[in-house]
Amino acid sequence: MQWTNNKFITTLGISIVLALGMISVVFGVIHISSGAGNPVPLPALLMAFAIVFVLGSVFFEDRGADRVGALVGGGIVAAIVSLITMLVCGGVLYLMTKGMNTGIDKIISMLAVCMVLGMAAFSYLRSHR
Repeated sequence: MQWTNNKFITTLGISIVLALGMISVVFGVIHISSGAGNPVPLPALLMAFAIVFVLGSVFFEDRGADRVGALVGGGIVAAIVSLITMLVCGGVLYLMTKGMNTGIDKIISMLAVCMVLGMAAFSYLRSHR
């Protein structure tokens, strides 16, 4: 039996990955709001923004958006991806430096809540395709 054919394992894996992403974003907000600054070097962040902007603009133009709409859509997607990248990196840095101060019980509780929220979001998005 392959794990990709097992619906339960696949769904559990997706839920865990979404939960870890959500926890990283939350700790990234804490890291950045504590005055630590941007954890990602600015040239890398700008390069990621540019790549996602180009890909997003082409994606929206292929979907039938006019040129201005495609550029605006690509800019919005690039800004969101850049922000999430910055927050996830900040979250990982925060967990590596101050993660034990948070307490393992709180982190496991957060993981459990985020797994439930991730599964609910995944089920909602899957049913509305």
